[in-house]
Amino acid sequence: MQAIDLGLSVKWGDRNLGANLPADKGELYAWAELSPKETYTWANYSDCLDYSGYGPFKESHFRKKIKILTPLEDAVTYKYGMPWRIPTAQEFEELITKCKWVNENGGYRIYGLNGNFIFLPVYCTPCGLFAYWSATRMRTSPQHAKVLTIEKNIKIAYRSRFYGYYLRGVYGY
Repeated sequence: MQAIDLGLSVKWGDRNLGANLPADKGELYAWAELSPKETYTWANYSDCLDYSGYGPFKESHFRKKIKILTPLEDAVTYKYGMPWRIPTAQEFEELITKCKWVNENGGYRIYGLNGNFIFLPVYCTPCGLFAYWSATRMRTSPQHAKVLTIEKNIKIAYRSRFYGYYLRGVYGY
C-alpha cells in the first residue's frame, strides 16, 4: 500500500485492505476484528460477550470498552504496522468536505487540495450497503461504529459493529 498525500491531515492509502490494485474491492472486516471471515453476525462477532438478540446493548455486553480503535484492534495497523491505521470519522469527514469526488465506473476518484488523487471503489457489501469502517465508535450506543456510506449522498453514518465492511488505511497520526 502506498501513502498518497492529498493535502489533508493524514495521507491516504492507495487501495483497500486486502486489495491487489486500487480498483479492487479488498476484504470485508467487522469493526475491531483483525481478519476477514465468511459471515458477519452478532453471534460470531469476536467482541460480543452477551448475544441475546438485537439489544439494547450496554458496555457490559462487550469484552473491550473501545471508544476509538487502538493499534491492537486495528486491522490496517495489524497488516502494515504503525503509523498505518483505520481513519477516524473526523478524517473521513475531512475527505468528504475538502476533496473533489468524481464518480467514475466502479467508484470515485477523489482529488485532494494539491491535485493528487485516490480511487475509492464502490462495491456492495453482503448487507446491501456501500460502506467503509472508521475507527470511531458511537459514544452513546456501544453496538454501533461510524462508517463512510456511499449512497445517494456520501456521508458519515453508523452501523452495528458486527457487519462486514471495507477498510481504507491512512498513514500518520
